[in-house]
Amino acid sequence: MLALEIGELLLQLSRGLLAEREGDRLTSAQWLALRFFARANVFSRTLSGLAAYQATTRGTASQTIKLLERRGYLKREKSLYDGRSSILTITDKAQKRLVADPLASVFNDIDQLDPKKQELLRNILRGLVGQLGGDDRRQAVGSCRDCIFLLIRRLTAQGNNVQVNFFCKCVGMPVKECELGLLCTSFQARAAISAMSSDE
Repeated sequence: MLALEIGELLLQLSRGLLAEREGDRLTSAQWLALRFFARANVFSRTLSGLAAYQATTRGTASQTIKLLERRGYLKREKSLYDGRSSILTITDKAQKRLVADPLASVFNDIDQLDPKKQELLRNILRGLVGQLGGDDRRQAVGSCRDCIFLLIRRLTAQGNNVQVNFFCKCVGMPVKECELGLLCTSFQARAAISAMSSDE
């Protein structure tokens, strides 16, 4: 059964991606957290955001964050949007560590695929992630670019110059253009995933 074989390959791939590397001082969970905080938008770089992304408890996410803070990989700042929470940002030390990401070769191999195949693969995996959890379905994380909550306003200014503003209807805040490609834990795909077959 081909579906079973594909599922087994996905399991094998995920175990390989999460395997501990000999001599690496970071666990797979810590690497996952570092990658998340490096790629997440300002609304998602929180304890709750990491817990949702890793599909784990706030307690487990908190332990990971504390360890990364102690090692100098994360810094904590008061949120400008919510006075009760903190925003977590990677440090320069973390940036340098991410250059030696043990999964960089996998990401590079994916990057070598044709852009249409990359998009197809992403959409299929996003759909599969959305099937996890039974009644308590997981929401796949994505970016503002293809999220139903992104509102784009085009305003014509003097001299027919067009000014484009971006706004998130979910969090009720403006979004900077440079953050449109970052991960968001409030993400919902703009269209239902219908990419189960290739154009080719």
